[in-house]
Amino acid sequence: MSGGESVKVAVRVRPFNSREKDRGAKCVIEMTGAQTKIHNPETPNEEPKMFAFDYSYWSHDGFAEDDKGILVGAPGSNYASQDMVFNDLGKGVLDNAFAGFNCSLFAYGQTGAGKSYSMVGYGANKGIVPITCDVLFQTMNANDGSVKYEVTFSMLEIYNEQVRDLLQKNNPKGGLPVRQNPKEGIFFVQGLRKTAVGSYKEIEKRIDEGTSNRTVAATQMNATSSRAHTVVTIQFDQISKNDLGQETKKSSVINLVDLAGSERADSTGATGDRLKEGANINKSLSALGNVISALADLSLGKKKVMVPYRDSVLTKLLQNALGGNSKTIMIAALSPADINYDETLGTLRYADRAKKIKNKAVVNENPVEKLIRELREENEKLKKLMSGDALPTMEGSSGMSPEDIAKMKKQMEEEIKAQLLANQEAMADMDWDSKLKQQRESDKGSDTGKAQMESRKNKEPHIANLNEDNQLSGVVVHFLGASETTIGRKDASPEPTIILSGLSIQKQHAVVSNESGEIVLKPGSAGAKIKVNGVPLVGSRPLQHLDRIIFGSNHIYVFKNPVNPAAPEGTPASIDWEFAQKELAQAKGFTSFGSSGLSKDQQRAQDQILELLPMINEVNAVSEELNKHKAFEIVLISGAAQEGSNKETKTMVKMKNLLNGNVWLWERGKFINRRYVIQDLYQRFLDGDEDVLKLPKEEDPFWEPAEDVLIGTANVFLQSLAYALDFDDKITITDFKGNEEGFMFVNVTPCTQNGKALQDEDSFVEDPTELLGKPYHFKVTVRSGEVNKSRYSKGLTVKYKYQNESDYSVSPTIKDTLSPEWNYSRVISIPSVSQDHLDFFESNSIAFQLYGTQVESEADPRLSKLTTKELRQMENMNEQANGLSRRQTGMPGSEPSDEMTQLKSELVLMKRKFERLSKKEARLQDLCKEWFQKPREEQQFEPFLRVVKAVAKYEEEIEEEKKEDLLKGANSVQGNGTVVKTTKDGKKVEGGSRACIVM
Repeated sequence: MSGGESVKVAVRVRPFNSREKDRGAKCVIEMTGAQTKIHNPETPNEEPKMFAFDYSYWSHDGFAEDDKGILVGAPGSNYASQDMVFNDLGKGVLDNAFAGFNCSLFAYGQTGAGKSYSMVGYGANKGIVPITCDVLFQTMNANDGSVKYEVTFSMLEIYNEQVRDLLQKNNPKGGLPVRQNPKEGIFFVQGLRKTAVGSYKEIEKRIDEGTSNRTVAATQMNATSSRAHTVVTIQFDQISKNDLGQETKKSSVINLVDLAGSERADSTGATGDRLKEGANINKSLSALGNVISALADLSLGKKKVMVPYRDSVLTKLLQNALGGNSKTIMIAALSPADINYDETLGTLRYADRAKKIKNKAVVNENPVEKLIRELREENEKLKKLMSGDALPTMEGSSGMSPEDIAKMKKQMEEEIKAQLLANQEAMADMDWDSKLKQQRESDKGSDTGKAQMESRKNKEPHIANLNEDNQLSGVVVHFLGASETTIGRKDASPEPTIILSGLSIQKQHAVVSNESGEIVLKPGSAGAKIKVNGVPLVGSRPLQHLDRIIFGSNHIYVFKNPVNPAAPEGTPASIDWEFAQKELAQAKGFTSFGSSGLSKDQQRAQDQILELLPMINEVNAVSEELNKHKAFEIVLISGAAQEGSNKETKTMVKMKNLLNGNVWLWERGKFINRRYVIQDLYQRFLDGDEDVLKLPKEEDPFWEPAEDVLIGTANVFLQSLAYALDFDDKITITDFKGNEEGFMFVNVTPCTQNGKALQDEDSFVEDPTELLGKPYHFKVTVRSGEVNKSRYSKGLTVKYKYQNESDYSVSPTIKDTLSPEWNYSRVISIPSVSQDHLDFFESNSIAFQLYGTQVESEADPRLSKLTTKELRQMENMNEQANGLSRRQTGMPGSEPSDEMTQLKSELVLMKRKFERLSKKEARLQDLCKEWFQKPREEQQFEPFLRVVKAVAKYEEEIEEEKKEDLLKGANSVQGNGTVVKTTKDGKKVEGGSRACIVM
């Protein structure tokens, strides 16, 4: 593709959001001219990674708001305003459109990085799309009349590989079909509404209409707006007469694409999920990345590169924009915060690949009469082919069976139909004037209705929707001025005043009464899921200004009362989606939200909790509706309870089988992937596919084979080893919530290389540095335990690692008991003690993980008669009755059980050292008494002083050689597993333990 024009690429960094400001986030982005640098917060002394683009826009700081509410650069700052971005990018799009070139503008980046702000804008700060449309019509209106302009507008959304027309309230099940024009090879959406527009105001109206439909559809389908691609297409035609008096049409297709959030395209961690291939949610972005890589290779001169346009709906529709007849611009949105370093670096690398692509754009200009004539002629030919026996019979085709011939004939018919449809749509687009007239007729009265609604919002109580995308918040408004307003499903009788659909919405869901200006909300039927300010609604409740209300699983609204605008104390002036989610998290026991001074680990966990909570609610609701007998909840796994070297707190999801008690812990990425498969399954159910209720278990996203489950962990701190003392204790096993699940007896003792306990009392060292440079051995013994829950009697196993070992030490599995006797031990040898070893002894621990064997046991017959909803209610009641907290309160970073264990270990050590020092003191007193009792002629001071010094130093000089013999011989860090036998009276066969026991 040499000789083409490269894709223009710009990057833009946004300001910190309120959450990042509260945390004291650090900016990792630096920009100088067109160059962008990113600093790794984990390695501040490392050189930053550098990228060069066509434009690098600094919109992070250095701005102020003028009297119109528009953000402008402060004097001397390099702030990039919305106007600057349009002048660099949007004007180029317009110039190319007027010249007759196809144009495409993409916005790419992680959710919340500022894509929508650059593309659409917010409030008075309009983005590229509205400014481009406005200037387009301004330029057209300044024309001298020699050129006739025709503008057609369409707006679609791609979610989970389905296309939805955003200019239509109702879309067919499964979305609109995507067809390929056999003649031109390009793909198009069959049945997509293309609206004629004659002014910027009409385009603005269509954008508002599309945004409203998008919001309602997303709520009903339980879709997450950040996971959908939005494509606005403007067909811009210029009709003029050439020198011969013939009408010619110069056409330009302008694609304005707001891509889905990129952060989960490759970082969800769904590796290993058996249903990974079943989720379509990341398909489009992954395919887009592959297409961009392939096109970049082609532009660099590589041969035989296959560009995989057909791998997703998005890449099919954008084929022309990416690698064909189009002038293309990409703007990549960057987050400045250190916590988003990995995602931001990924965005920069993606953009860096895109700038290598080269396209060959040509002017699209043809005589109008010729276009119409050719379309009509081709349509006649196609109709003849479709009728009668015009299709080739292919009789006698060598090597083809009758089935193959029938299949090929059907394929040819499909291609002819697709071509015919494409031609018919093209001919319909020719009659632009009648389409515009028809559209304006249908729009009559809508402006008046919009003005009336704005007026009512200032006078009447109402609820307005909240959405994670600020652009979609406040789009859906329901008024509550009547004496009684009912809320429920469309199939209710009588039909409710406000109709909602989606998960957990009942026929008669809620009733709102208005008595003398007091607005009271109550459930419409038993079991209706309603939350006010994060708390379940169980009876009537008067609503206050800015109260947050959730109907079902995902209809989130804020109540506004202009009649009585007094909000409860502490309510912020503006309520958004994030505030509502934080409130839900606090109601569930995660109490540190909004706190300043959180560590990076805590910040990441907080973000992931806010991300997962609405998904958890949704999947639980689907489980109830499809009666899958599964319950889901978020769990925080401390670093001590994790496998591998990464000791950051991990946000995971627990799935529980409510019939037999089996549980599974899923990585966040696996759950997100599985949730999309569940969404797809539920959508099929809504579309009337009853097969989803009879899926084989291997295809069911709610099923998992039984696997060992982590019951809990117990930590043994190692300070005693730094003083060559042993440790023997009963340690508590706690689960991820801090609940006690049992205990185990563990012994850690210094020993010889072959595991024999040191017999000499004086092996104790007062100063740990005495061990430096010497070989050292200690034995870890897991003796026995007690487990509380009977369901774990099928098998109990202990795993642990020491320091940076790659493999776990695994005890035998003890079955059919809750009092296992493992008696499993191994010797760990250190060839030469270093300061790192002493530091590890002083401040670290060995985490013993207790696993329980799970089997696919039969369900309790009594439970099988209950629905999933009833089982979940029973589960909640049981936990409340037992006084159990359903969530680990607070954010990670504070592990009470670990602190108690460490304090206990330190107490053991101090007692042990006290015993040693007491013995030394007693020995010194005895020496002094013996010396004073001797006759004066026998009191020789020099020998006496040597003995005192030897005792004071624990006879180092005397015992050094002996210690060397006991400790020498290790060549490497190694471990050997042995079994310690226990006699009936509880005594060990291997004796000599000097353990200090705290019971």
